[in-house]
Amino acid sequence: MNIIKKVIDLGDGRTIEIETGKLAKQADGSVVIKMGDTMLLATVVSSKEAKEGVDFLPLSVDYREKICCYRPYPRWIFTP
Repeated sequence: MNIIKKVIDLGDGRTIEIETGKLAKQADGSVVIKMGDTMLLATVVSSKEAKEGVDFLPLSVDYREKICCYRPYPRWIFTP
């Protein structure tokens, strides 16, 4: 699959990077959007055929927030 990357300049020093074809290759579609230190990965998986008797589009959203830090925290913060 070809990797496609576009950079959008917002004009105030900020840029938005949109990239597809690099991550989540098992999904039917995926895109990575970056702005500053923030990154979003959105993926889509679908069935090839429609199911009989289903007259709506079932949709599920799986949200996971990941936070990285470079400064070690004291051990007592993570103890109950």
